[in-house]
Amino acid sequence: MLHPGKDVSAEEIDRLLRGAVDLHCHSGPSVMKRKLDHLQQIEEAEAAGMRAILFKDHFHAVGPVLDLIRHHRPPSELALLSGVPLNNALGGLNPETVAHGLEQGARLVWMPTLSSSNHMHTAHRYDLAGKLGMHQPEELSILTSRGQIRDEVKEILDLIARHDAVLSGGHLHISEMYPLFDEAIARGVTRRLVAHPTFWIEANLDDLRELGRMGVYMEHCACMLVECASRMFYAEDLRAYADAGGVDYTILGSDLGQPNNPNPVAGFRAVIELCFEAGFTSEEARAMTGGNAARLMGLDPLPA
Repeated sequence: MLHPGKDVSAEEIDRLLRGAVDLHCHSGPSVMKRKLDHLQQIEEAEAAGMRAILFKDHFHAVGPVLDLIRHHRPPSELALLSGVPLNNALGGLNPETVAHGLEQGARLVWMPTLSSSNHMHTAHRYDLAGKLGMHQPEELSILTSRGQIRDEVKEILDLIARHDAVLSGGHLHISEMYPLFDEAIARGVTRRLVAHPTFWIEANLDDLRELGRMGVYMEHCACMLVECASRMFYAEDLRAYADAGGVDYTILGSDLGQPNNPNPVAGFRAVIELCFEAGFTSEEARAMTGGNAARLMGLDPLPA
């Protein structure tokens, strides 16, 4: 049974927002509708004193856009991070795409998300391509028909290891995550992440325990935890997930930017409050909303 902690003040939420890291920000421009653009998100995050944002788009790498933004804005303590999504639009499981993205400063590589076989089988009734007027994706798997890691995936893992970047499992099924991370560990990839493992990925509590033992960080998303159009989990779920995977390997990201949901910074405020409802301490809330993600990304956390 959940034993909620004390009520948290607005001042304490403000304090914990300073130094927060969002590894799952869906601001625009994008082919998908977004509530705010990158510049608006940056301004809100800077005003809150956040440490870093990683901008995610399923169809293109945001790195070049961030280079332009950095050139035309004064520097700040807010780190602007990008990644490379291995979906159809960038050639799928394409080592060339990864090599160019990492050379341009990307800090994370997502295995297929919307183009993954798992996502397409799970979301067969959600006709995203049709809604966007796009070609139906070609489903992608990291495994051969014999269940072996594809050669191009091995090459991608070597590139990630060489650049000391982060490997994200994307929207692969949990059954694909284990061979992926085993191969990644064997090839020297030290930074490993699974986003929303209990949604799309279909991980259960035993899987979260195993991922934690493997040194894989697990990101649970505000868009599924706080009051918004996509909510499906609650304080007791967050408590169970963190207890299973370990607070030290639990990250809270926003996965926000959609038109019908709160802005990412507002979502972070709400998920910090949820941490206290779930009975976590201030130190645990800070670790899950900032410290753990900063460690994964190789960032120095801001002073408390």
